[in-house]
Amino acid sequence: MGNVPACRVPVTPSLEALLNPELFKKEPLFTSPLKPPQKGEKVHLLSEEDVNAIRKLRGAVVDLHPGMGGVTPDKLIAMIKSGIRLTSIDYMMTRGCNFECTWCFAGSGPLQKEYLPFQKLASITQEAAKLGVTLFILTGGEPLVYRDPALGQQKGIGDHFFRVVKMIRDTYSQQGLSAKILTFDDVALISPEIAKRFAEYEIGLCTKGDTLAPELQDYKVNQVGAFDKMQRGYKNLVDAGYGRDPRLRVVVNSVLDHTTFDGMLDLHLWVMENGFDHSIVPVHYCGNAENEDQEAGVHSPHVKVLYDVLSEIDRKRFGIEWKPWSAFPYNKTCNRNRSGIHIRANGDVTACSESPGPELTGRYTFGNIFAPGFSLEKVVKDEKLEAYREEFKRGYGTFVCSPEVCDLYAHDLCLGGCATRSAYSKIDIQTGLVVKNENFHNYSEKREDPLCPAWTLLAMRQGILREGLLDNIRHRIISRSTRLKDLEGMEHSIPC
Repeated sequence: MGNVPACRVPVTPSLEALLNPELFKKEPLFTSPLKPPQKGEKVHLLSEEDVNAIRKLRGAVVDLHPGMGGVTPDKLIAMIKSGIRLTSIDYMMTRGCNFECTWCFAGSGPLQKEYLPFQKLASITQEAAKLGVTLFILTGGEPLVYRDPALGQQKGIGDHFFRVVKMIRDTYSQQGLSAKILTFDDVALISPEIAKRFAEYEIGLCTKGDTLAPELQDYKVNQVGAFDKMQRGYKNLVDAGYGRDPRLRVVVNSVLDHTTFDGMLDLHLWVMENGFDHSIVPVHYCGNAENEDQEAGVHSPHVKVLYDVLSEIDRKRFGIEWKPWSAFPYNKTCNRNRSGIHIRANGDVTACSESPGPELTGRYTFGNIFAPGFSLEKVVKDEKLEAYREEFKRGYGTFVCSPEVCDLYAHDLCLGGCATRSAYSKIDIQTGLVVKNENFHNYSEKREDPLCPAWTLLAMRQGILREGLLDNIRHRIISRSTRLKDLEGMEHSIPC
């Protein structure tokens, strides 16, 4: 299945309207240049009650949102202080994929061949158990198309993938240990049998779902009929207990760009009504997203308005209270850089799945599993990784991301949003627009996520945000929803 070329979706008149919604015309967001905050000026001033509310919401379940590392930051910090230097490992099992997404950072697709051999995964997992790793994240490409010829002929889709899952489980159980397994999956290949196997192993799922518009979803993954396949996959997961059994969790991961923005509210309602969690990733200049996806992309005000509306929906419809502050829904944060690593399909050991690789800078690559004498323990104890993590802690930004300016940062609730977005994208302080960043070392130095709502708040406080911008964005996204007509009070102006 992984070698079948994706079918390019033709651009029909109806799809043309979805691809060109005139969401944003590159007009400046600021009426004058943004200035750094003055000493003592805050973008977020949190009360003790606010801080405790965020921690409580994060700590309610094992956190499977991308980058969360399975646990809340305070628990993770406690693990690190106890001497555990590595808490999670991502295995990019394969670059092969049944889809060919327009924004794919990894360049995955049906013709890609790179994969991590089973025996290498087994030996690294043995080391990981001794080092205290408690979370494995299996990614791709599409993990279900993973194939290692050394394992012989596959007995159906996903056979070699589940051999890796069993290996991890067996390795840990033999030592009287346990580990959580999360996999990223595009859902289209999940049959009833695969859904049942996921459930048997209690695998957490981070799945693809960008829009409820079938033609647009097909276009985004470059495959005709993809939306229908994905919907069948979700049905199979629900039938297997996902979304109902608290042990079986699904986080739907949605890429937010100029084409998916209008439908994000309706998608959120669908996600929540199925008992899933919702993770939203604003697109940035990375991988294939450097062309039309980001050139006509969303910006900080769009993210702020979207999160404000989502928090209203969650409160009124689902009884979930949260105040939107950070660059992630529910004020999540990325923990991977504190104590996790990512192993790419080519063997490179990196800080995270999208961190700048050795072709851009060698600072965020810490070895290669195919190198002679490779040892996971050596990597973890190496001064280079330790120095990087220390640098990451001190990577304060100039405008919105530092403990002096943001209480999320001060209380270890955020460390600058998404480091990858800071590396590849930045705010043009003259206009407020997200532009391409050429300084990839902003991954760890002066790290500031350009899609964080805090930029908009700072501009509002300095009186330079374009008048009426937030209300116009809010009116647009609510008016284009087909599901919010019965939700009382959704048309009132956005609070400042």
